[in-house]
Amino acid sequence: MSKKILEVKNLETSFYTHLGEVQAVRNISFDLHQGEILGIVGESGSGKSVTSLSVMNLIEDPGEIKGGSIRFSPNVDDNFIDITKMTREQISQIRGNDISMIFQDPMTAMNPVFKIQNQMVEVIQRHTDLNKEDAIRRAKDLLGQVGIPDPEGQITDYPFQFSGGMRQRAMIATAISCNPRLLIADEPTTALDVTIQAQILELLKKLQNKIDMSIILITHDLGVIAEAATHVVVMYGGQIMEKGTVRDIFNNPMHPYTRGLHKSIPTATKEKKRLIPIEGSPPDLLDPPTGCPFNPRCPHAMTICTEESPKMYTVSDTQSSKCWLMDEKAPKVKGYKKPKGAK
Repeated sequence: MSKKILEVKNLETSFYTHLGEVQAVRNISFDLHQGEILGIVGESGSGKSVTSLSVMNLIEDPGEIKGGSIRFSPNVDDNFIDITKMTREQISQIRGNDISMIFQDPMTAMNPVFKIQNQMVEVIQRHTDLNKEDAIRRAKDLLGQVGIPDPEGQITDYPFQFSGGMRQRAMIATAISCNPRLLIADEPTTALDVTIQAQILELLKKLQNKIDMSIILITHDLGVIAEAATHVVVMYGGQIMEKGTVRDIFNNPMHPYTRGLHKSIPTATKEKKRLIPIEGSPPDLLDPPTGCPFNPRCPHAMTICTEESPKMYTVSDTQSSKCWLMDEKAPKVKGYKKPKGAK
């Protein structure tokens, strides 16, 4: 197995509003290894983006990382640092250099009054010893690598002069400008048509292989996960419901929420099949339900599901599921395997 570069353990992140505490991320743990593409999937409000912002230590008032650790290895010597304990100055050396992020909307993430060249050169010079002339040359080379036509001419354009797909490519070029060890892509294909989506995902995989970086890919679209990810984390209500390889999650989903997501995916087959949505709404994280957060919408909910949160049960060496149906004492439900013990 490849080396671990990120270890998130018992992470809790909350936001404090005039209505009360929004428990956006609640006691989640996962690992990321060198060269992996980890897909984090779930409905809006499940905690995906807050998890990524926590990893970047970008949670600011009125929010805070309440507990847990985020250990990251910025180099190959396996020395880990806890991002949650770093000062503002220390984390600024990590962001954009060892860990980079592609935000959801490149039009708002990029400054509209500065040219693409100025924004890319600023990042490159912030984290390297290149002078301005060499930084411009590198920026042009990066734009060419991500498929921007005529990088010599278009690098002096403003973001609004680029199409949505080109802006996303420019964001990717900026994010990889310092060869990060970890790239976080938060909904990188949102608002793009399916053809451009496929191109962006193919580009991310190509760049991942080229510079041997790991990727956290955040999305609500299981189709994107199937196309690009090697491992998957399924989130709901600020918690992790299921973890596994992409093969595990698609061929053998063991949590009712994961199965519900599967049933709501349109297929390209000739067979006409009605999509089955998950009834109900995601939980209010100002007042999350007791027990399993999915219990109000779960077709297999039992009394214990409303009283106590389940453990993370081991399904196989690569898969685990946080569901009481995995317990040996639970009633048998067709299609659910009974694993031994809990993680």
